[in-house]
Amino acid sequence: MTLYRQRAYLLGGYVGMFGGVFSHTDLQAPEYPVLYIETPKGQMSWHIHPDDKDCFDGLKVPTVEDYPWDGHTTEEKYMRAQALNLLIPKMTYAKPEYGNP
Repeated sequence: MTLYRQRAYLLGGYVGMFGGVFSHTDLQAPEYPVLYIETPKGQMSWHIHPDDKDCFDGLKVPTVEDYPWDGHTTEEKYMRAQALNLLIPKMTYAKPEYGNP
């Protein structure tokens, strides 16, 4: 399993919480859909390998023509992801023998 495929599965968690859309907006790599996710901390986007779109099956991610990119940089995207992760409530905890945070 490639790292890109692993990343796609993890991004499915964000899509499950906030929704997302695919759009073929990168003219330099039109065969790669861009996954856009709008979150409370701002837009985040990733190129997804065409073979990995199936990682989002069941999440009902539509394909939208010309979805607007807000101009975020890679650094801004990951700063948003870090801030977003602090907002997401814990749904479970580590095993009791390892202690609760």
